[in-house]
Amino acid sequence: MSRFYSRLRTTEQKRNIRTAVVLGSLTVVLMLGLFVFGLPAVAKFAAFLSDLRKSGEPVQVNDTTPPAPPRIDPLPEATNKTSLEVAGQSEPGATVIILFNKKTQDVLANSEGSFRFAFELNDGKNSLTASAKDAAGNESQKTEELIVVFDDEEPSLTVSSPSEGASFFGSKQRQIVIEGTTDSDASLSINDRFVLVEEDGSFAFATTLSEGENTFNLKAQDKAGNSTEKSFKVTFSP
Repeated sequence: MSRFYSRLRTTEQKRNIRTAVVLGSLTVVLMLGLFVFGLPAVAKFAAFLSDLRKSGEPVQVNDTTPPAPPRIDPLPEATNKTSLEVAGQSEPGATVIILFNKKTQDVLANSEGSFRFAFELNDGKNSLTASAKDAAGNESQKTEELIVVFDDEEPSLTVSSPSEGASFFGSKQRQIVIEGTTDSDASLSINDRFVLVEEDGSFAFATTLSEGENTFNLKAQDKAGNSTEKSFKVTFSP
């Protein structure tokens, strides 16, 4: 047992001697470095090590690039609904600044860049523009102005010829022309057939009568979706 402890002490002594030699050598090298290169060189080397360490850190860059203008989903030219939902796409997380009828409303785009908001419409024309602002405060250019007309009035519709209950006889009267007026921007159908409306709102539709009673259904519809319907009957005898 005494031999074992003796060997252990000898091994420990050798390890301590080697450690002392290494530390002494490093001390000599450092002293020589100070003597040969001087303290400024050592300081520069220390600064180099510090810069090298910092080079691995993330660099903060100022964001000065504005986002692209938001893209607004297509809006109706006119509507008879009192509210309008505006939806579109922008930079994810951006604040979409909507100027609607000279009033500003901020809407936050979600993580996918989508946004939507509903506005109450005024009678007649309603204007809308939009821009986007990112988290750094950069604001995009405004979109082109969009106009939506609110109109809840039914279009006018009159039939001037033929009159209700008119009778026609013989082959020469078998073909008639239905004439009348409606709003100039309205679309018109007679018995589900498209009829051209002139700029002044007048229309003329030629048709051939069948023997007996003939019913004609007219429907005028404006761009806002308002519609007016009328029906009349005439008879024909060969």
